[in-house]
Amino acid sequence: MKKLIRSGSVTVNGIVVKDEAYHICDKDLVQLSGTVVKPHRKVYLVFNKPAGYVSDRTEDEASIYDLIDHPYSDELQVAGRLDKDVEGLLILSNDGSFIHRIISPKWHVEKEYLVHFEGELTSHKIQAVSEGLEVGVERFKPAKIRLLTPGLLSLTIREGKYHQVKKMMKALDLKYTKIQRIRIGNITLGNLRFGEFRELSEQEIKLLFLNP
Repeated sequence: MKKLIRSGSVTVNGIVVKDEAYHICDKDLVQLSGTVVKPHRKVYLVFNKPAGYVSDRTEDEASIYDLIDHPYSDELQVAGRLDKDVEGLLILSNDGSFIHRIISPKWHVEKEYLVHFEGELTSHKIQAVSEGLEVGVERFKPAKIRLLTPGLLSLTIREGKYHQVKKMMKALDLKYTKIQRIRIGNITLGNLRFGEFRELSEQEIKLLFLNP
């Protein structure tokens, strides 16, 4: 880069700059041999995952990354994976601290799921979820569960253990037929269709950790 700068190939706002120590600001237009140079930035995406795709990078199965056509796609990591048969909201970013804050239980970020199920959701089961379920040697923190319509419930958790929703359904003797994540913090899918994504605004990122 220093050689390119010293050779006069770099311009700032149309003026050749040969001093590599020259400071630029966000509004400056930097070009290399006439091509605009865009600084690296942090990216935050919300994505509507369809069922049938894994949340990892793999060549063996259909992956969500096959659907995300974005300049930073190679850098993006998922903030809380979804199983292959689970659909709904994913947040992806190249900001490691941001991702850790979403998935770490200590930040208490809510994740809400819609679960289609077979069985009976009794008041006793609702209370058990609110107090914290124990599944074998594993214990899940208190969560919120409510019946929306017969065969459809909402489950809101503040942690994201492996297969947690499925394990909780089994512990409640409820057979799930479909699971969809619809919210993380204050972020919802909005009108995103399956396989679509959009970038989060700065305001959305600020409000994400303020649970509704």
